[in-house]
Amino acid sequence: MNDNAQFHKIPITLGITGHRDLREGEKDILREAVRKIFQFIQKHHPNTPLQLFSPLADGADRLVAQVALEENVQLIVPLPMPKDLYEIDFQTHDSKTEFDELLEKAQEKGQVFELPLLEDKEKIRSYGEARTKQYAFVGAYIARHSHILIALWDGLPLDKSGGTSQVVQFRLMGKMKDLPKCYQLQHGPLDIPNTGPVCHVVTSREGGEPLDLVGKIQILLPNNQNKSHLADLLSDNLVALNRFNQDVEKYANHPRLQRWIKQSQRYLLPEKIGKNFENLSPAFKTMLGVYGTANALARYFQFRLRQSTLAVLWIVGAMVGFYGWYNSLETNPIALISYLILFLVATAILWGSQWWHYHSKALDYRALAESLRVQIFWHLGGLTDSVTDHHLLKQQGELTWIRNSIQAINVYDWAENTESLAEIHSHWIKHQHEWFSKNTKKNLHKSEKFGKWINGFFVSTIALIVGLLAGQLTGIVSSHSFLHHLLILLIALVPATGALLHYYTEIMAFDEQAKQYERMTELFMRANDEMEKIIVAQRQNNEKTEEEYQKQAKAVLFELGKEALKENDNWLLLHRKRSLKLPKNS
Repeated sequence: MNDNAQFHKIPITLGITGHRDLREGEKDILREAVRKIFQFIQKHHPNTPLQLFSPLADGADRLVAQVALEENVQLIVPLPMPKDLYEIDFQTHDSKTEFDELLEKAQEKGQVFELPLLEDKEKIRSYGEARTKQYAFVGAYIARHSHILIALWDGLPLDKSGGTSQVVQFRLMGKMKDLPKCYQLQHGPLDIPNTGPVCHVVTSREGGEPLDLVGKIQILLPNNQNKSHLADLLSDNLVALNRFNQDVEKYANHPRLQRWIKQSQRYLLPEKIGKNFENLSPAFKTMLGVYGTANALARYFQFRLRQSTLAVLWIVGAMVGFYGWYNSLETNPIALISYLILFLVATAILWGSQWWHYHSKALDYRALAESLRVQIFWHLGGLTDSVTDHHLLKQQGELTWIRNSIQAINVYDWAENTESLAEIHSHWIKHQHEWFSKNTKKNLHKSEKFGKWINGFFVSTIALIVGLLAGQLTGIVSSHSFLHHLLILLIALVPATGALLHYYTEIMAFDEQAKQYERMTELFMRANDEMEKIIVAQRQNNEKTEEEYQKQAKAVLFELGKEALKENDNWLLLHRKRSLKLPKNS
């Protein structure tokens, strides 16, 4: 792949929460336990990079960060507050030096950013409730954005705000009492919260009694089950994520896919691709890279699925012909052998399509790309909302990996990437309106065209039957003549061809897609009108302030994004069950 290959993969993200007051004599044991976790995950997901979220507080945060760097795990540092305020916690010269050294290593790749302040800066400067809330915030942030949370913890269920126990419970349950509502997991009362596993490494504290099982690893799961083996960290979600990265390695070097990746990125944000790409933050590069690759791979697997579908349908049509030949013209064994060979070829194509997951990959990667499209433009519009709070909530299980993947790369450190409303209007709303409008017409045209062909085959069948009956009644066609056998063959082959075309249109869902695209065309048209009003009023410098215009625009972008995500959900539901199946002859 190219020099920016690392930005096309989705990493497995680990987070760290733990005690600051580790016992000095136990640190080596803890290091080996953490190293074991990293190596286990790397072994079972060889195509996937690992990254660690650590705020680099004293104790557990730094110990795990040091091991991560030794194991070539990328270090990302979300600071709970500005650096000058944060360093108040580091009482000794050695502590400050250690912090600066680790921070510098993370900054080499630009992976350091500050979280928003929940209270006034001066309140956070002194120890108290405001500062404590900020630590709870960074703990919740790490838990929310991690596939797996590592907890160096003594296991005591304390309710201290921002403490390790509270962060662990947030990861397992999705709730934290001191966290502002806007940062809580957003879901309905009947939705399953997007929680995940905690890898608990038993840890003593300097001020407490030494524990007997220091370094022992336990796996805590959201369903209140405790496991004792690292194998319990393995999940279908991580397997699907690794499969995506494997496809990136396998296909992204192909010249056609590289063109598709560049086309999709430039279509999305032409001004940010090319010369300006190197100046973007690593997190935004990853968002753009994964978007482009997911879009290109979805297109590739959709192309392969369509090829497989057409090949199977053509072969089945030929099978009908050979079967008719065998029964109608002469019982020639060559016809029967040909039928058998074609059947085996069609079955092999079908099995190959299922083995390579063409159908599921085309759908999943398209869903990933469309989700990232909304997420990117939300951020460019100044919104800090996550699409994972509004997308795929009803489709848990095999699609959860998409939500988790977006959370892992959705790092809020791109304030410098905000764009003008005019740019967002042009590159998202107008582009999408044009795309949906064009594809509505394209799908309607295909639906009408195939409908005419299907009707034509139906009428032709009637004509053939009437012709055969008329020929027999008039004596023109005898029961043993070549013409009689040919008409019988065509009467079998023509309606079968029409049925296969109908089957193809059902799989491709041209009519249903046209209806969905028509609704989205109308939606983007309304959004286009609303944004044009806001932009014109902003340029004319009307009575409202700049902040009020931005608020109006954000409301439009937010509602538009939610509707686009719903359309994506509906599209997935529409196509999920329309996989390629081998039609059977009766």
